[in-house]
Amino acid sequence: MSKEMEELRRKFQQRFGESGDQVFQGTVTEVNEDEFTCTVKRDDQVDYFDVRLRGLVNADLQGFAFIPRLDSTVLVCRIGKSNELFVCQFTEIDKMIFTDTDLEIIIDTENIDLKKGEKITVHVDAQKLEVTNDKVKALHEADALTVTADSTTVKASTGGVTITRSGSGLKKTLDDMLTAIQALTVTTPHGPSSTPINSAKFASIQADLPNYLEG
Repeated sequence: MSKEMEELRRKFQQRFGESGDQVFQGTVTEVNEDEFTCTVKRDDQVDYFDVRLRGLVNADLQGFAFIPRLDSTVLVCRIGKSNELFVCQFTEIDKMIFTDTDLEIIIDTENIDLKKGEKITVHVDAQKLEVTNDKVKALHEADALTVTADSTTVKASTGGVTITRSGSGLKKTLDDMLTAIQALTVTTPHGPSSTPINSAKFASIQADLPNYLEG
C-alpha cells in the first residue's frame, strides 16, 4: 500500500471509527456507468458489488460522478453500520460526468463533450473542436476552420478560402466569369469585334484566384 493511500485510510478511520470494515482498500474490477456503481475486490478474495459512485444508486440523479479506471485502487467507505458502500477516494479515473437539468458534460482521457438541451453540442479531442446547434456547425481542425449553415459552407484553411452554396462555389463562378470575359465579342456594323485588348489582364486575375480561393 502506498504511503498516500495509507494516510488517507488512517484519516477516514479516525473520522468514522477504527473498525477495519469502515474504510478499506480495494481494486475496481467492473464499472456500471448507467447506474453509477462499481465492483471492488478486496484482498484478492472478496467482491463488493454495487459500490456507489454517486450519493444514491439512481440513474436519473444529477450532479458529479467520477468513473474509476479498471484495476485502479480505491478507498471504500461504509455508510453507517449498513451494507451500503461508496467510493470515497480515487487514484485513477477514466471519466468525469456532470449533469444538471438539460446540461451534460463528459470528460475522459481523449474527449470533452458538452450537450445543452437537444440543440447545442460541443466536442473536443486531439484532432478537432466541433460546435453545433440546430442551424450552424463550426469545425476547427488542425489546418482548417469550416462553418456550415444549411447548404452554405465557408472554409478557411492553409490552402485558401472556400465559399460554396448548394453545389456552386465562388472560385468556379469567378473563374467562369473571367473565362467568358476573355472570349467576349460584340456585334459591330463591320462584323464581330475581336476579344478585349486587355484579355491578358483578365487572365492574370484568373491565374491569381488559386492563391487565396479553393473550391
